[in-house]
Amino acid sequence: MKVSVIVLAMTTTEELFRMTSNCISSLIVSESTIEMEIIIIESNKNYPNSGFVYPEFVKVIIPESDFNFHKFLNIGIKASTGEYVALCNNDLIFYNNWFSEILKVKEENPSIKSFSPSGKIDDYSFSKIFELGYKVRTHVMGWCIVANREVFARIGFLDETFDFNYADNDYAMTLKKYNIKHALVNTSKVEHLEREKRNEKKEDVGLEYKKMQSEVNLGLIDLPKYAFKEEFKWLFEDKKALIDHVKFHKKWGDPEKLYRKNKVVDILIKYNLGFFNRFFLNG
Repeated sequence: MKVSVIVLAMTTTEELFRMTSNCISSLIVSESTIEMEIIIIESNKNYPNSGFVYPEFVKVIIPESDFNFHKFLNIGIKASTGEYVALCNNDLIFYNNWFSEILKVKEENPSIKSFSPSGKIDDYSFSKIFELGYKVRTHVMGWCIVANREVFARIGFLDETFDFNYADNDYAMTLKKYNIKHALVNTSKVEHLEREKRNEKKEDVGLEYKKMQSEVNLGLIDLPKYAFKEEFKWLFEDKKALIDHVKFHKKWGDPEKLYRKNKVVDILIKYNLGFFNRFFLNG
């Protein structure tokens, strides 16, 4: 059994180099019987001259294009050779037998093809070894997704329309569309070291709202009408996130319609009729 671990990294400082190195070191000692292929997709195009050097057994790929979350993962998937592919951030610490625990679930439940480990490393109070579902940040942990290679044979490569925001959501919806089961494995422990975000004061949302309205009126942003409702005002806190939301909307539909479609699809899945999911999900 072989797992290809694809790690996205940007090695520009000693701190970032140390973070990725710790990630790799934890991977090496986490499994004693599993063959691992470690591939770093490096965003720093000057990495060869940076003075930072990862171990020889790590394959470092430096794409010519600018960073795109899904594109870079696709580059790693295409370069990988394992039966399983792990799509990972570089701010992770892998605990003993994290992948073996996923394999146990897979062996007892062959129909499950996609997995995420639990980020709750100190919590052993769970009642279920694994939980099926597609909820982002509940079942689908975008910082570490492990998929049987068969998944990509069925869905194709990741949609590079999503260069960062909504990438996890798109993956989850694609799995659901193709009726591919995903599980959070509570016994698989991987720690996500989320970097502290600076408390930068955001631009006044009201002013940003008016600015966006102006751009929409000028045809600079193709924004759906529901976005101007009060409950969607949060969209205007970040222009890039807003544009990415529009991408997701164009592919999967507006939130209200998508909610209704998901309700129907959940019923189909419950009664083993997931084959019909693709007729309700249009992405």
